[in-house]
Amino acid sequence: MVDIPRHKQGAREPGLIPMINVVLLLLVFFLVAGSIEKFEVLHVDLPVAKNGKMLPEGQVVIVLGMQKEILINDEFVSPGDFIATMKEQLKDHKDKIISLRADERLPATFLIAIMNQIKNAGGNNISLTTTPF
Repeated sequence: MVDIPRHKQGAREPGLIPMINVVLLLLVFFLVAGSIEKFEVLHVDLPVAKNGKMLPEGQVVIVLGMQKEILINDEFVSPGDFIATMKEQLKDHKDKIISLRADERLPATFLIAIMNQIKNAGGNNISLTTTPF
């Protein structure tokens, strides 16, 4: 038998360039994923207020659009189903904070009617959301 000398290769170290590529790819991914904002179902121009205080985000968010659209927690609700839906939202906790986001061009009479319906459904803690001045 013939013994052929073979060149022995040492252990290869992992390449530094592929590792840097992976780290940069992860960095870009988390930068993009972390900057995604919540999509607004209905755009509302909030009225401006000179004073007020910041409240924690309410557990029930009601959005009233310029064309009298009603959203409760990002779901469209017809005016006829509004009180029943509010009673369902408030059945466990009557003291939930209700954040009311109404468009500044919405008629005040409609806003007052909605606030009265919230009161009739058992809501006690209504917060009207505005834009700081």
